[in-house]
Amino acid sequence: MKYHDNIVYIPIAQNSGYTLKSGSYTVKSFSVSHGQDPNGETYAGLTKSFGSDGRLSFRVGRHGSSEVAHWFASNVPASHTTFNHTPDKLNFALIGTLKLTMTGGVFGQQENTFTFENIAIAQGHSGSSNNWWFGGSGCQYTGANTVSCIGFCDQSLKLSCHFSRGGNRENVVSTAPDGISSWLGNLNDSLHLDQITMPGSHDAGMSSLHHCNPALLADTYTRTQSLSVGGQMACGARYFDIRVDYDHHNLVTYHRNGSFGCNGQSLKDVLDETVSFLNAHRTETVILKFSHIRNHGDDHKSAETKAKIDGFLNNYNQAIYTNHRINVNLAKVSLGEVRGKMILVFDYPEYINPATGRFRYQDSDKVLPNLAVFDKYSNSATYNDMKVDQLKKWSQHAGPGQGIFFLLSWTLTSNHPPSTGSIKSLAKQANAGLPEVLKEQIVRQGWQRPNIVYVDFVNRITNQAIVSLNFNGNLPLK
Repeated sequence: MKYHDNIVYIPIAQNSGYTLKSGSYTVKSFSVSHGQDPNGETYAGLTKSFGSDGRLSFRVGRHGSSEVAHWFASNVPASHTTFNHTPDKLNFALIGTLKLTMTGGVFGQQENTFTFENIAIAQGHSGSSNNWWFGGSGCQYTGANTVSCIGFCDQSLKLSCHFSRGGNRENVVSTAPDGISSWLGNLNDSLHLDQITMPGSHDAGMSSLHHCNPALLADTYTRTQSLSVGGQMACGARYFDIRVDYDHHNLVTYHRNGSFGCNGQSLKDVLDETVSFLNAHRTETVILKFSHIRNHGDDHKSAETKAKIDGFLNNYNQAIYTNHRINVNLAKVSLGEVRGKMILVFDYPEYINPATGRFRYQDSDKVLPNLAVFDKYSNSATYNDMKVDQLKKWSQHAGPGQGIFFLLSWTLTSNHPPSTGSIKSLAKQANAGLPEVLKEQIVRQGWQRPNIVYVDFVNRITNQAIVSLNFNGNLPLK
């Protein structure tokens, strides 16, 4: 036999927003084809450390055997591996503890080491190449040669990671942390909502457009989001601006100036996606703010729409947070009380009843029932003007624990199309500048955190910068 340096890489995906610092893999149990490790270089307790490249090397001979494959399959079900089937022959197979030390993502600059137990790494053979198997008894196949595994940190944090294997000729298992979809799960139940900083979505329903006028300009000057409301939730957003119209015999979201603009997602799709997300992420909560009820120039029309909204919401009673205190201040409700529920707030007085989950929203810098939010956008298409305006308001009004929410409106307004550019191009500029602004004002200058950071074109990287503000050591973790 001949010993080989069998090299496999477990790097962090470049577009994930996270950075791998170091890691290790400690063997707990193993199986090697007969005669392929006469010196006993593989043993229980063997630890292989690696750096930022994720490079692991195991010195073992290469000879496939059904005995090793059977051992692997008996310890790791097929649906818990990246191949999603059982092997015929393997050269060697290992089960052990994988540790990844990383920064970035929802955890900002803080280094965290996450431990993934009972991770299986094995090598087989396909054609002229060796292929690598990856999985674990606690992992789950999610499609596209990918498994999802949960890691735990000493600071009581947990992180879901997607491990993806390339083709048969690849010796890379790319890691994509997914801490953003359930980030509230790492915060303590006792926290009040006004102690948390959450990403917000402006004109949240405007990812899919229909019934546009004029059709030619719809995408450029009406679309405010690229992801559905459910997709935005999966990317970490927890506060949503839901603007409702009754149009073409349907309750829909919309974005219009007079008759010009478009309808977006239906209210049914918005609520169905919300329920599906919360059912899959029971540690989370979301706030849906109903506002800008369209009246088509007739107040009677808006009254009818409000009645239709109230009736339609009865279909979702099980998923709606309720409270029997009529003057309850939602800002002072604990996170533990609202997990797994959607919180509905309305910027109009009709049908308000906290006992049925209809809470009053008011734009104010004073504590008012049921939720007061200081929300003043800059109404500017110029980034520097918007930045100066919002920083001034931030310095004067922000501060967790005040009983109100301060909303930082990091949005640019396309006031004079086409000279100011599309909403998407303006959002790209605003979102690109946001992480550095948050770092400068909060980390370097010690400003108080905002409660909501409001953006167009919600995306994972921008939201990670916002969410990371909750993990700078100031909040109790779970």
